[in-house]
Amino acid sequence: MAHFQPVNFGKYLLLAKIASGGMAELFQGKIVSVKGFEKPVAIKKLLPHLTQDSSLVNMFVNEAKLAALLTHQNIVQIYDLGSIEGTYFIAMEFLHGKDLRAMINKARQRGVPVPLEFALYIVSRICAGLDYAHKLKDFQGNPLNIIHRDISPQNIIVTYEGEVKIVDFGIAKAATHSSETKVGIIKGKLAYMSPEQAAGKSIDYRSDIFSAGILLYELVTQRRMFEGADLEVLDRVRKGEFIAAEVVAPTLPPRILAILQRALAHDPDRRYQSCAEMLTDLEEGFSDFSVRPSAEILGHYMKGLFAEEIATELSALQEAQTQITLVEDSGPIEDTTVTGPAGTRERAVASERHRRWLGIWAAAALMVAMVLTVVVQQRFTPPAERSGSSPVREAAAPSQQDALPSNPPTPEQVAAALDKGQRAKAAQALEALKSKRFPQAVALFEEIFSAGPAGKAGLTGPYAQALRGHAGMIRESDPARAEALLKKAAEAEPQSATSYFELGKFYTARKEYPKAIVAYRKAVDLDPNSPDLRFNLGFLYARTRDYAAAEAAFLKSISLAPPYLDEVYYNLAMVQNRMGKHQESQKNLERAMETNPNNAKAKEQLQRLKAGG
Repeated sequence: MAHFQPVNFGKYLLLAKIASGGMAELFQGKIVSVKGFEKPVAIKKLLPHLTQDSSLVNMFVNEAKLAALLTHQNIVQIYDLGSIEGTYFIAMEFLHGKDLRAMINKARQRGVPVPLEFALYIVSRICAGLDYAHKLKDFQGNPLNIIHRDISPQNIIVTYEGEVKIVDFGIAKAATHSSETKVGIIKGKLAYMSPEQAAGKSIDYRSDIFSAGILLYELVTQRRMFEGADLEVLDRVRKGEFIAAEVVAPTLPPRILAILQRALAHDPDRRYQSCAEMLTDLEEGFSDFSVRPSAEILGHYMKGLFAEEIATELSALQEAQTQITLVEDSGPIEDTTVTGPAGTRERAVASERHRRWLGIWAAAALMVAMVLTVVVQQRFTPPAERSGSSPVREAAAPSQQDALPSNPPTPEQVAAALDKGQRAKAAQALEALKSKRFPQAVALFEEIFSAGPAGKAGLTGPYAQALRGHAGMIRESDPARAEALLKKAAEAEPQSATSYFELGKFYTARKEYPKAIVAYRKAVDLDPNSPDLRFNLGFLYARTRDYAAAEAAFLKSISLAPPYLDEVYYNLAMVQNRMGKHQESQKNLERAMETNPNNAKAKEQLQRLKAGG
C-alpha cells in the first residue's frame, strides 16, 4: 500500500488506498463510533468525474443492491451504499488477502505450482458461492436468476486465513434489473468468458460454470487458457479453441481432466447444468489426497507464500495508526447526532476517550508488527548440504505463521496493563524490545509483572519474545542460561509453538537430538498443520536413524504443501533410500525435479540411482 494520509469520510475513517481502476477506487478503512467501537471495512468509491454519467452510476448502485442480497461465506458481504459530498460509495467486508491472479503469479515466481488440492478447494468454494447466487430468490419466492458474468482471477480473493470470496458484481445480471444487457453487448474480461458470452449471445448461469472451469484450468496447468491480442482471444473464446489440459500437463489425474472436460464444453447443454454438480465432483476429488484441503490449511499456505507482503501491510497499517490523532483534530469521528451545549461537551469527552483508545490500539499493532518483523527474518531458506554421509539436509526455521505468538495482545489487554500505572515502564520495555536490547526488556517486563498480574495478559507475548532474544544473544557464551531462558519463554506462552521451536533449534545445534525431538513434538502438538515443524522432525528422526518416523514426518509435511516442496521430496527420497525403498526414492526424486528443475542435489542423486549407485 502506497503512502496515504488517513482521512475522515462520513462515519468512516479511510486508512489506506488499496487499488484504483477505471471506474472506482478501493480503500481500507473502518467504522469508528462511540466508546471505542470499530469495524474494519473496505470502501469502494466511484471516481468523481464519473458521477455525471447516469449509466455508470446506475451500474455502481446496482452492484451494491444486488450484492447486498447475497449472504454467503464465499461472497463478499456488502454493508452500506451511500453518497457523501456527491461521491457514491459502497462499504463492504474487508478481506485481508490476495486475489487469485496475485496468488498464481507468486507461486510461479517461487517456481512451485499451486498444489492440486488447493486448486480443487478454491474452485469448489467458487462453485459454492455461485450456486447460492444462481439459485437465490426474492422475498416473494421468484428466482432472481443472478449471473456474475465476470468470474476471473481478479474477482476471486483468497484471504490469509484461507477463505475464498467472490467479489465485484458490478456487471452481474439479474432478472429484476431493468438495465439488463442486450444481446450483442459484451461485458467482462475476454479471456475468462464463455463462448456464448464472447459471441454476444444470451447467457445463463452455465456461462459462469465455463468461467470457473477456466480458473481451474489455469490453476492446475500454470498457464492461461486463452492468450494473445484481444481480437485473437475473442475469436478463440468464441470457437472454444484452447490447448487441452492433458497436453499442457500430462500428469494431471484423470478425475481433474474429467471435471475440466465437462466444465469447458463448448455447448452449454454438455456442461455441468449447475454449479452444485461441479461442486460435487470437485469435493469427491478431495479423497485423492492424504489430507482433505480446508480453509485452515490453505491459510497456512497463503501466510507462507505472502509472508513478506503481510509484514509490509502491517507496517503500513501501523504507520496509518500513528496519523489517526492528526485526523481526529480536523473533526470528530463520533456520532454527531447529539446537539446543543451538552452534546458538544459529550462529543469532546468522547473524542478524548477515542484518542486514548487509539493510542492503545497503536501500541498493540506495534507489538504485532515487531513480532512479525523478527519472524520474517526467520523465513525458510534452502538449507545447506551438511558434511558427512547424512541422508538429509538440516532443517531451517518455520514459516511466519508458526513463529507468531499464539495470543497476540488485544487493545483491551494492553489497556489493562497500562491502567495500572505501568504505562511508562511498558513503553520503555517495548522500545527496548524494538531496539533488540533484550536483557533490558526482560528486566522491565518482570518489574511490571512483579507489581501484579493485571499486565500479564497483554504483555506475555512480547515478554516471551524478549526472553528468546536474550537466549539468542548468549547461546554460545552461556548455553545453560540460554536454555533456561527458552524454557521460561515456553512457560510464559504455553500455547505458543514458537518457544518450543526455539528450544528444538537450540538442542539441534548442540546435537542433543532426543531433547530436540521432544521440543519439536510439543511444537507440533500446538501447531499440527505446520509443514515446517514436520520437516524439522523428519530431519531429527533421520539423524537418530529412526527412518520410519522420518519418512512419516516428511510425508505429512508434503501433504501440507510447503513452498519448498522439492526440498521435502529430496529428503524423503534420501531416507527411503536408506530404508531400501529404492523405487519410492527414485519416484520422489523425480517429483522433486518436477517441482523444481533447478534442484541440483535431487538431479545428482537421481542420476546416481538410475546408474545403480
